[in-house]
Amino acid sequence: MDDSTAHDAPDPSTAAAQLREAAAAGRRVSVEGSASASAWLTGLAAASALYLFTLGWFDRTDEAQILGTSLAFAAVLGALTVVHLRGMRAASLGFTRRFGIAVAGWGAAFAVGLTLGLLVFPASPAYFAIAAIVTATPPLVGSLRELVVVRG
Repeated sequence: MDDSTAHDAPDPSTAAAQLREAAAAGRRVSVEGSASASAWLTGLAAASALYLFTLGWFDRTDEAQILGTSLAFAAVLGALTVVHLRGMRAASLGFTRRFGIAVAGWGAAFAVGLTLGLLVFPASPAYFAIAAIVTATPPLVGSLRELVVVRG
């Protein structure tokens, strides 16, 4: 080892402090990402539940109201994404799997609930209320999983 490397190496206490600082920064970024994902999933659950519940009050011929409600729902999802997911740079270990399961579960429940509701149960507040609850469940479970990561 030459003299230049010996002078550049930090002493053990400095190195330990730098490692602790790096680990804390990694945890902070991971927790902030999980909190953003949790907020987005909670917003998705609330928005989709309200959307489906609202659709239950419209008949199949109320196309303008259905379109307006659908556009409002899309705008809310867009705003949630910009606010909570756009700047997310890092996530906790296993985030992609947890998030994917939550969104896929929501998508499946939403597609089935919406399709059956519009084709088989139009203007049925009771059906759409149940569909709203079922559809909100996967993202809420995913949100809670992310909060567990945040709390450690």
